[in-house]
Amino acid sequence: MKIPRIVLAGTHSGVGKTTLATGLMAALKKRDRPIQGYKVGPDYIDPSYHAAATGRASRNLDRWLLGDHLPSVFAQTSAERWAVIEGVMGMYDGMSGTAGFGSTADVAKLLDAPIILIVDASSMSRSVAALVHGFSTYDPQVKLQGVILNRVKSSAQEKILRESLSEIQIPVLGVLPKELSLKLPERHLGLVPVGEGGLLEGFIETLSGLITQHVDLDQVESIMLGAPEFNEGLDTNLKLKPNSGTQATNSNFRLGLAWDEAFLFYYQDALDLAERLKATIVPFSPLHDLSVPEDLDGIFIGGGFPELHLKPLSENTSFLDSLRSYAASGKPIYAECGGYMYLGKSIKDFEGNELPMAGLIPMKAEMTKRLQGIGYRKGVFRDDNFLGPRGTIVQGHEFHYSRVLYDKEYPPVYELFRGDEALRMEGYARDNIVASYLHLHFAGHQELLEHWFASQSGRLGV
Repeated sequence: MKIPRIVLAGTHSGVGKTTLATGLMAALKKRDRPIQGYKVGPDYIDPSYHAAATGRASRNLDRWLLGDHLPSVFAQTSAERWAVIEGVMGMYDGMSGTAGFGSTADVAKLLDAPIILIVDASSMSRSVAALVHGFSTYDPQVKLQGVILNRVKSSAQEKILRESLSEIQIPVLGVLPKELSLKLPERHLGLVPVGEGGLLEGFIETLSGLITQHVDLDQVESIMLGAPEFNEGLDTNLKLKPNSGTQATNSNFRLGLAWDEAFLFYYQDALDLAERLKATIVPFSPLHDLSVPEDLDGIFIGGGFPELHLKPLSENTSFLDSLRSYAASGKPIYAECGGYMYLGKSIKDFEGNELPMAGLIPMKAEMTKRLQGIGYRKGVFRDDNFLGPRGTIVQGHEFHYSRVLYDKEYPPVYELFRGDEALRMEGYARDNIVASYLHLHFAGHQELLEHWFASQSGRLGV
């Protein structure tokens, strides 16, 4: 299977990967290449910039969340397209406690993809050669094909950098001047999502022009076209198996999806899987709609930034009443992180403003200045629920500055682990509600959606 592809790696976080990856995608699209964007790791926000540049939903390539399905997800979504893959953190930085599992280099090797290394050269001269040489030779299986030098101060510095890198025979594919000061807007969880106004008008066009001016796109395309055949076939586990025992193939499960400025953290491959399992996705907005859509069989409220939209969420009483009525009907509601907070009694923002929310879970959520949870987690279901039976093991991640406060103990969804270390009981699972801080990628856990869609009632233990 011929898939032109490239991985954009960084020496460390903050070198400009997302900006340059977004600009490269936009520039290649202007050359009429069918670009498909990807992001290594669990990040929800960077892919929104890729989508703005390409006009296509970007995909996440996360070894922990997708497991053995990752190569198949890549093959399925990159067919007849050119893949531009943005890395995560530094090139060799992976899951804690491992030898780089899930790192940019690890995923590049898994996909047999060439790498372009982005270097922040703002305070470097000849040492750049030693740095790049180290990245190139640290793992002999890594295929580092060139570098892009970012934040270069002057033509004199550029000359020194190019001469130094020529000595180790690493091509310089582009040089971005420091005065360009291209920077995407950020806040407590990272970049501001595109869907929430993270892009100024014309930014993608400007970025595309600058990349075209300062990066040798012919060389980049040559590297992409030189990538070897990708032989990983489509994963049959990503499609319903004829004798799987699920009723999902014979029913049309109407899945309501909260989608607006407050709730926008979803993995596209998970939504695609839901549709292959015969679900119909029905978007709705807790911010703007007056009620929950009619005839839903289940609701999924993902993460996002409800803390930035407390007043309109709280004042949309018509929608909140309809959500409470829906919950009272016994149909299932699944929520993650921001969605979990929204289902509680109230949310208190960073300034101490507290406003009432849905009140479906007997807890209050509050934002804090300190990060409360970050990293990959293993969860074990404490009891049967509409996603699976007691003892089911899932792999997810958490990243949040908020915490939740219960006035007494209620049944949790998971016992949560970091590696083999037990962390805490997590979430709320009672009647028809399953909600927690843990983000799941259902394309890595098809069995959870099958279990859910096969049960129209969604009651625990069904």
